[in-house]
Amino acid sequence: MSALRLPRLAGSTAASDAVGVAMGGRAAFSLGIAVALAGAAAGPGLTQSTAPRGPAAAGFTQLFMSPCGEPYRGKPGDPYPVALWFKQADANHDGAITAAEFRADHQGFFEALDSDDNGYLEGPELAFYEQRVAPDVYAPETLSFQTYPERGGAKLWLAQIVQNPEGSHPGDGSLHGGRGPNNGAKGPAEDLGSRRSQRRELIGAAPYGLLAEAEPVRAADTNLDSRVSKAEFLAAADRRFKLLDKDKDGKLTLEELPMTAVQAQAAKKR
Repeated sequence: MSALRLPRLAGSTAASDAVGVAMGGRAAFSLGIAVALAGAAAGPGLTQSTAPRGPAAAGFTQLFMSPCGEPYRGKPGDPYPVALWFKQADANHDGAITAAEFRADHQGFFEALDSDDNGYLEGPELAFYEQRVAPDVYAPETLSFQTYPERGGAKLWLAQIVQNPEGSHPGDGSLHGGRGPNNGAKGPAEDLGSRRSQRRELIGAAPYGLLAEAEPVRAADTNLDSRVSKAEFLAAADRRFKLLDKDKDGKLTLEELPMTAVQAQAAKKR
């Protein structure tokens, strides 16, 4: 299967996401974040090594955003990449994800993003996730793509934000599926009564996830202090598992998972 994920686990042989980090393990991914954050602070010190490209240019047209917010991609004809996430999260490969395995999957992604190991995902790390790991999800109209020279055998694939629409933010309508920087909160429309039953627009990661969260990482910030602690992220994992475990048997199988919105839409076209 040619699907892609961010290879967080040590010893992984999977190719990496074309808008993620091409590395051989979670430690290398964390190193890549630190290198990229340092480069951003110091200015344009790293040289571009290849022509800009993104996941679609590499043929990866399918996208699944895992419950913790990690992107998984697949090519046409591949199984939908939820299967790739399931295989990674099912640590003992018994065909089911337990609450502990689900929590461990969240923990692994948190630790990969927590570049300074302080137990919090803060401004630069959150920006790195939204703008460099899954930028086509959160800011698809504002990107160019570039790679950086290999460092210790790891090649970094990152996206560069080329413009920032004034007033926009990941998760609002201006960045995904919207109609521009003024697509945020608005007053009630004149025909509110006749439009009340209209389906809400899915934005950000919502169309690609099991729980339709627009930004799963920031969604864990329950005390609204603009950063995500490890305890908050793991508590979010526990809440999400309970929501997905419909039959309350303490495990998730691939067959019982709901379809994402884009997966359901694709199924209707068949």
